[in-house]
Amino acid sequence: MASVLSRRTAMTALAGALALPAIRAATAADKLRVGKSVAENFGNVPLDIGMEFGIFEKHGLTIDELNFAGGSKVTQAMTAGAVDIALSGGPEMAFVAKGAPEIAVASISSSPVFIGLCVGEQSTTKSLDDLRGKKISIASVGSVTEWMAKELNRRKGWTDAKDQTTTVVIGGSTAADIAALKTGQADACMTATQVGFLLESQHAGRLLADCSTYVGSFEIFTIFASTALVRQNPDVLRRFLQGWFEAVDFMNAHREETVRVAARVMQYPANVVQRSYDTFMSKFSRDGRWDPKAIETLRESFADLKILDGPIDMTKLYTTEFLPKV
Repeated sequence: MASVLSRRTAMTALAGALALPAIRAATAADKLRVGKSVAENFGNVPLDIGMEFGIFEKHGLTIDELNFAGGSKVTQAMTAGAVDIALSGGPEMAFVAKGAPEIAVASISSSPVFIGLCVGEQSTTKSLDDLRGKKISIASVGSVTEWMAKELNRRKGWTDAKDQTTTVVIGGSTAADIAALKTGQADACMTATQVGFLLESQHAGRLLADCSTYVGSFEIFTIFASTALVRQNPDVLRRFLQGWFEAVDFMNAHREETVRVAARVMQYPANVVQRSYDTFMSKFSRDGRWDPKAIETLRESFADLKILDGPIDMTKLYTTEFLPKV
């Protein structure tokens, strides 16, 4: 009997040993390096929600979150092979056209409500019309903030030099925006709408208007994937996008939890994040599909800023191949 039990024990142990590698392979999570172009952007919060509440883990993914100081920086990291997925601005599609090893795979939002014009506490400006001939600060030359400032001139019909707003480059940080308003370096800042909410909470200024008041659909925030990931592991990319849109759905249904996580990762006061949630949440894409009008406006911005030479075939810069099936 002892020999029989020993044989059974040995066979059981052998079966377990053979099964162990298979179990480990089945349960091992795939790691993705995801870069945020701006940590303070509410549009990137679904990544943190998905990590916080195990949504990506459910899809067999482990996320390594990396934060950068702007879209060009995260694109450089993508080019260097240091990032698999980038959460950045739609205008970064210009880098795809210039040969960056990435492609846009999903829309985060096609609403310019996320960008606005802010003024200081002492400003007498009451409406966009009052910005005629004034100075507007922008993040950088060739940026979406520059285009939004130029588009204001066009929409208002300010064609004479004396009527047009002029732009002042100050960088894209909240501190630089506030300093420009306080010192009079700029009459208004073209910046994140939530900066206006922050200024109002501090009694240091206010949001004059968000850009959706004069700009229609515009591909403002976008998910990019490296061509290496697309080529070598498209299933991982599909699972990431499934997790992303499940995180967006979670955010829609859980305001309190979303505000708590967003306040922590954005390092903004809870009351400002609450207002951001109420303003932005409905503007997230629920399926990542491209709005043709938003893509066309983005193409027009490339032409206006002379970012790309010659005709621009936008269809080569993005894909719908990896989106969750509707």
